[in-house]
Amino acid sequence: MALVLGSLLLLALCGNTISEGPPSSRRTSSNVLEFELREVDYETEDVYKPGPISILFQIVHVFLHVVQPHAFPEDILRNVLRNKFDLSADYEKIIHYELGIIICAVLGLLFIILMPLVGFCFGLCRSCNKCGGEMHQRQKRNGTCLRKYFAVSLLVICVFISVGIISGFLANHYLRTHIEETQKLVDSNFRDLRTLLNKTPMQINYVVDQYNTTKKKAFSDLDNIKSLLGGGILDQLRPTVIPVLDNIKTTAAVIKETKEALLNTNNALKDLRKSIAQLDTSLSDVKTDLEQSLSDPLCSVPPVTTTCNEIRMALNQLDNNTNLGKIPLLDEQLDNVNNVLQTDLSSLIQKGYQAFNGIPEMVRNQTTNLVSGIKSTLNSIGSEIKQAQEQISIQSLLSRFMDPIDYIETYIYDKLRKLKEYDSYRWLSSLIICCFLTLVTTFYSLGVLCGIFGYDRNASPTRRGCISNTGGIFLMTGVGVSFLFCWLLMIIVVLTFVIGGNVEKLVCEPYQNRKLFKVLDTPYLLNENWKYYLSGMIFNKPDINLTFEQIYSDCKENRGMYTTLKMYLLNS
Repeated sequence: MALVLGSLLLLALCGNTISEGPPSSRRTSSNVLEFELREVDYETEDVYKPGPISILFQIVHVFLHVVQPHAFPEDILRNVLRNKFDLSADYEKIIHYELGIIICAVLGLLFIILMPLVGFCFGLCRSCNKCGGEMHQRQKRNGTCLRKYFAVSLLVICVFISVGIISGFLANHYLRTHIEETQKLVDSNFRDLRTLLNKTPMQINYVVDQYNTTKKKAFSDLDNIKSLLGGGILDQLRPTVIPVLDNIKTTAAVIKETKEALLNTNNALKDLRKSIAQLDTSLSDVKTDLEQSLSDPLCSVPPVTTTCNEIRMALNQLDNNTNLGKIPLLDEQLDNVNNVLQTDLSSLIQKGYQAFNGIPEMVRNQTTNLVSGIKSTLNSIGSEIKQAQEQISIQSLLSRFMDPIDYIETYIYDKLRKLKEYDSYRWLSSLIICCFLTLVTTFYSLGVLCGIFGYDRNASPTRRGCISNTGGIFLMTGVGVSFLFCWLLMIIVVLTFVIGGNVEKLVCEPYQNRKLFKVLDTPYLLNENWKYYLSGMIFNKPDINLTFEQIYSDCKENRGMYTTLKMYLLNS
């Protein structure tokens, strides 16, 4: 039974994640295969809108949060599921968690006990001509203020009670309406579940049939690997490689021009050295001739002596002090440039261009064996898929769920009939209670209004007018009915609050925030031999990481059943 319920839960969660599609495929403008599965029109709506009564829900949630603000007791729930819960040892944790509800329940019990007791005492007091039973009224100074205060207070209380009564009518009608709609919801859920089970084999067959289309596309891409892969590599590398090769080509031309410039400069330096040597020789000869001329006896004659001395002092200017002959030659630099040019950069650059442009051809040549192996593998995979499809009958596998579904559907319909029968009693009882409270509130309101409009300051209690007397009767009737029956209503309130509050805090709220899933996903919790309960229950492989929270999240995100249930891990 656990297998059936768990499987149905998973199928229901994933019901909207698999869609029907025609056996068709198409190619987009970018030459990419796309397969389309037409969505199935499921009947059940996945969006719930409570409407105006959502305000009442919010008030209830806020009140429960104030009464019970503690976090979800995950450890206690784990101990309960493991049958290790000991009330005598863990009662302090339970009291701490339930403290707010316990206080409210105690207050309700006090009301249940004190209300009839106070009513009994009040009745005895009235019967003894006390508590207003002496039919005599004493006038007080603050009597007018007290009457106004009591009247306003009672009217305010009636307003608050009326708001609660209206909320009770609305909640009663809302609950009855949604219970009546439960039949439609169950019908649509089971129809959607059967639609899922019927369409799943068709979709699986469609996916299997599309393998041939995919294989043909793969073969086409493998045959065009030169243009697809090689061309793609070429396009990716072109912005990087071509500028580098162009820069190298430009650099080679610059090196040749540099060689010519260095050669011309070196020759000019050699000519400069020869010219400087000739200049030094000529200047030395001129200096020698001048020194010989200055040694002539005529230079000793006084008028000429001064001129000769000046010439003799200027002879040092004929020495070459420019050091131009020491400028080094550029032979070493020329040798370096020649060594670079010996590598034939132009030829290497051309080879680089050729190698780059030959990448597609190289890719085709070097992947010939690889392409053949891939084609062989794809053919073998196709054969294995066909063989697996023939060995595993998806239709018969899923048909195993039909009998449990029929059984559960019959079971739910039987319970729904009883639920509707009992709900009619609940609805009628709630309606009677609300009408009863409305009647009590009406007595109070009419009593106050009649007392206000029929009040006569000078009239004694035995001589009051009809309106004032009627107001008193209404008030006393309301008080008497309240003492007699309100404590019974409080019993219902306490029971429903304690049960409903705990259901909201322990089931509904942790289900919404997924803390309940985290507890159920605890390894070895639901089964001591299974690490992951769901994978062990469905596939008998408890080591597959399949959790309630993950399945719930995937179904919320409309993912497929194959991915959600991690069926790709079954053969690993």
